[in-house]
Amino acid sequence: MKKIMLIMLVMAMIVTLGACGRRSVENPPPVENGEVEENGNGDVVVDPEPEVEEIEVTLYFVNHEYVMTGDDSLERIIPVEKTVTAGERPLEEIILAELQKEPQDEELATALENIRILSVETAENIAYVNLSSEQLSGGSMQESLVLQQIVYSLLELENIQGVQILVDGSKRETLMGHIFIEEPLTREDIEF
Repeated sequence: MKKIMLIMLVMAMIVTLGACGRRSVENPPPVENGEVEENGNGDVVVDPEPEVEEIEVTLYFVNHEYVMTGDDSLERIIPVEKTVTAGERPLEEIILAELQKEPQDEELATALENIRILSVETAENIAYVNLSSEQLSGGSMQESLVLQQIVYSLLELENIQGVQILVDGSKRETLMGHIFIEEPLTREDIEF
């Protein structure tokens, strides 16, 4: 008899605990114009189709002829106008992703295709670009081209006045051993 009472007591506890764990699910309120709202339960509801905007940006790519000849009379990097879709990610992040892609013009190249960009954030008009230390090797030409592509492209944005390069989340003296990067960079810091 004691066994039966004990089994019934355990079953009653299981049913009670199972019912306590259930939560009623409500339909979230509609979200309009790409806004983020709370549904009353503390859950965040994000619009599955956020507003996107087409923005024209200036990207800087490496002049392939300069790299092949070393002719200092040629431009090292060349600006290219491109329309990008913004809205889902910060514009700075989109620009860096575009710089990593091989340009369609065969006369241009990118120095960033093998470099992993960990993050990019902007605070107080400074873009903080965090690069992985993997694949960060090369001569002074490679280092200057990487920095010029990043800095020149990001400084085209009105809200950016300098670019701080980080490696694995920390400031370094140089990127590849040749150019000082401990402070935020401007065009003047990397013009050659």
